[in-house]
Amino acid sequence: MNAASSVSQASSPSRSRQTRGWRRFASSLRYGAGPLALVGFFLPWATGPGALSATEFSGFTLVGFAGRLQALDLSVAAGGAVWAVRFAILGVAVAGAWQTLLAPRHRAHPGYPLSGWYLAIAAVTCLTIGLARSGITTPPAGIACIAAAGLCFALGRTAGGATPS
Repeated sequence: MNAASSVSQASSPSRSRQTRGWRRFASSLRYGAGPLALVGFFLPWATGPGALSATEFSGFTLVGFAGRLQALDLSVAAGGAVWAVRFAILGVAVAGAWQTLLAPRHRAHPGYPLSGWYLAIAAVTCLTIGLARSGITTPPAGIACIAAAGLCFALGRTAGGATPS
């Protein structure tokens, strides 16, 4: 009998306490992703250019603005692009709602990882567009919340796994 194998590392109290603390941290990250995305959807994403420079646009107002643009006589390509952007922005709110509903106990549902990775990709896309437009600056509050939501999902997913504990 080997002296090192007499006590299992998995059963040691400090190891299980560390794992429990890590799971609690991952759980809190999972719970934060959905509400952060929903709050970020209604906070400012950008300021307007030129005459609209005093106007702040949230995800909600951008979806409405894109809807008004669709009423114009646009080409098929321009109308399709506006339609795609409109639904991509609206997808942030839908993904946030799914994250809020599924994070507590239903993380094995296929909508949970799909909506979470959608938030992460949307955050990277918005941050990249902001970087291209303005350079390295602090993002608007809405984009920062969406980025935090995507980061919370990604960290919670890698730290805690996909199955409920």
